[in-house]
Amino acid sequence: MRNKGLFTFFFLLLFTVSNAFGMQGNKVSKTREDSKYNSNKSYPINDLVQYVNPFCGTAQDGNTYPGASAPFGMIQWSPDAGNRREVAGYNYEDSTIYGFSLDHLSGAGCYYAENFAFMPLLSTKDLVPPKNRYAFNVPFSHSNESAKPGYYCVKLDNRIKVELTATERSGFGRFTYPNSGEAVMSINAASDVNEVTLSSVHINPSEKSVSGSVVTGHFCGGGDITVVYFYAVFNEPFASYSTWKGKQLLKDRTSASGTAAGAFLVFNLNGGHTLLAKVGMSYVSAANAKANLEAENPTSQFTSKDFDKEVKEEGNKWNLRLNKIQVTGGTESELKTFYTMMYHTMLGPTICSDVNGQYMGYDGKVHTTKDGRVQYANFSGWDIYRSEGQFLAMIAPKDASNMAQSLLIDYQQGGAFPRWGVPNMDSGVMMGDPAAPIIAGFYAFGARNFDSKEALAGLVKAATDPSVRNWRSHTRERDALADYLKLGYVPEHQRGGYGNVSMTLEYASADFGLSQFAKSLGDESDYVKLLDQAQNWQNLWNPATNFLQMRRRDGSWAPGIADSLESYDGDQAYVEGTAEQYVWMVPFNLKKLTELMGGEETAVKRLDTFFTKLNAGTKSKYAYMGNEPCLETPWIYDFLGKPYRTQKVVREIVDQLFSSKPLGYPGNDDLGEMSSWYIFSVLGMYPELPGSDILVLGSPLFQKAVLHLDNGDITIESKNVGKDNPYIQSLKVNNKDWNKPWIRYSDISNGGNMIYDLGSAPNTKWGSSSSEAPPSYSAVK
Repeated sequence: MRNKGLFTFFFLLLFTVSNAFGMQGNKVSKTREDSKYNSNKSYPINDLVQYVNPFCGTAQDGNTYPGASAPFGMIQWSPDAGNRREVAGYNYEDSTIYGFSLDHLSGAGCYYAENFAFMPLLSTKDLVPPKNRYAFNVPFSHSNESAKPGYYCVKLDNRIKVELTATERSGFGRFTYPNSGEAVMSINAASDVNEVTLSSVHINPSEKSVSGSVVTGHFCGGGDITVVYFYAVFNEPFASYSTWKGKQLLKDRTSASGTAAGAFLVFNLNGGHTLLAKVGMSYVSAANAKANLEAENPTSQFTSKDFDKEVKEEGNKWNLRLNKIQVTGGTESELKTFYTMMYHTMLGPTICSDVNGQYMGYDGKVHTTKDGRVQYANFSGWDIYRSEGQFLAMIAPKDASNMAQSLLIDYQQGGAFPRWGVPNMDSGVMMGDPAAPIIAGFYAFGARNFDSKEALAGLVKAATDPSVRNWRSHTRERDALADYLKLGYVPEHQRGGYGNVSMTLEYASADFGLSQFAKSLGDESDYVKLLDQAQNWQNLWNPATNFLQMRRRDGSWAPGIADSLESYDGDQAYVEGTAEQYVWMVPFNLKKLTELMGGEETAVKRLDTFFTKLNAGTKSKYAYMGNEPCLETPWIYDFLGKPYRTQKVVREIVDQLFSSKPLGYPGNDDLGEMSSWYIFSVLGMYPELPGSDILVLGSPLFQKAVLHLDNGDITIESKNVGKDNPYIQSLKVNNKDWNKPWIRYSDISNGGNMIYDLGSAPNTKWGSSSSEAPPSYSAVK
């Protein structure tokens, strides 16, 4: 492994150097039609950007960023704050900013990116190479800071005002200095939050440009290596310039490279205060970064008026996206939370192909997309298969189809579908086989413009062939697959003793999702085989403890669970959770799980105790709604004849744990997963079964929600909505009485309606019949 990794490193090193220096409440309009974002119908486009707060989730563990990004944009030009590492570069509790870097992940659980930090400086007297990435820190106040979709602004305490906007692959910055005269811009090519292997800069005075690259990566400490390039151009000539290499200042030198390289640019702004900068990014070359910039943000349009125009255009893009769902009848606070969450669902996965279609493949080679497609990266697999993928398939089927095709291409080039895919390779982070339910979920919810049969064939191979692995990252798509297939579970001490029970449950859910995908494509043989394989979870049920418990290869139960449920995790049996939190993670066969527990009454009592606390953490026997393993659990009452309990618990979670404030999430947003859970929940539905189009039902929060989808509008109306009215009294679907606490997406996907009557008291009869419960799937007899 080390020799192969060393070869990869030198290949990337050579490639980087050669590429880096290869080029020296109001209506916006009455109606709006846009074939890229809207369905065939016209509908009023409202000003919904006003409700979005990009600072939501920037406090504590939300790990979001407030900076400027286009929907699914490659560039996220955002501030990096404080004097320590921040996961998204920014924490609302910080009071200093040391740079504005080009790439960030929204809500991830690990450090990544934050490359090419731009920082305006006032004086040329102290132009010394930074000792660390925090060296240029300047205090600021939130009272002098603002943001909206596609725009970020801050006036630092040194009176420099920074304004940023971004297209998909380029950024546009306006930097207003307090005085005319000398003004400085620093660009740190080694600002990445993780280890930098090589960084480089090159100044071209005649073009008023700076380009460069960095070799970095290592998401969650993984072995992934990413090469990133930038090209920046300014509206003013350089009065002077310097580069740095490590601690060495290279005065009047145009190039530098090393583990820590950067550039100082000095401008003479006599007669003015404003400096404009445009920047492009690429994972292929600096030349492509320049081409991305010219295509999306041409330097022929380089005035302050052009900046304001770009901010408006980016706001319009976001408005078109946000108007795919129009809700009315809620409070202003509820509207802000809803559209803030919806905004966050569209910050990932992110574009990784250039305007010419080129991208760096998982085989380490440059490829070009076909048929006008876009290649995507940054798939937070373990998280987004639960509801984010389904949501994107509904509101953005073109993008979701390209995302599915991207995962397939990653498999074809890299040898395995990624678990947590970054731009150039799989990081191998987390566990399970999330690409299977992600792709199956895309397909089930309407994103079908991809090579579905090839995707199915690859996913089936990965689910049944232990030899499948990624040749560059050396990660298997399914760790311990040979044992899983032979024993029917992942035994103790596999993969370094990491999450063996969790891994078994993840594979079972992936197998179920894949079985549904196979059935949709008419593959009856794989449907039957995978549905049977999905039942492997039952091999971990211990009737003596009533838990899904870790087993050894000889079939005996690993000791410890009876001693302390709160300490029996240690990541050996359960990843980011406990036995109580994982015991419910069989969403596709809850009928069988209930039987094993001792019946519906026992299961209901157990759930009631579980939800005594809603966000108790990963070491608790109670619910932790800030993390993915618990996201499905509130909906289980629908399967147990008590849908009114789902309605109550989901509303409590929505009201108590989510808001549009900086502390607006119960945990990491994980590239939109927590946001998508919220949106589904306040619409009154959730995609409980991976890879299936089944939606289990709760109660809507808004008086009316209209989903403007490609095949027709879905209208959800609710009478008597209110904070104290979470209970369904009756429901009509497509104008017919509906007594089941679930529907299929296909029931309404071509245009349909759902009309609720809500109340303050539970209707214990509605949806209570066992014949009306959502389906559970056992093996085909």
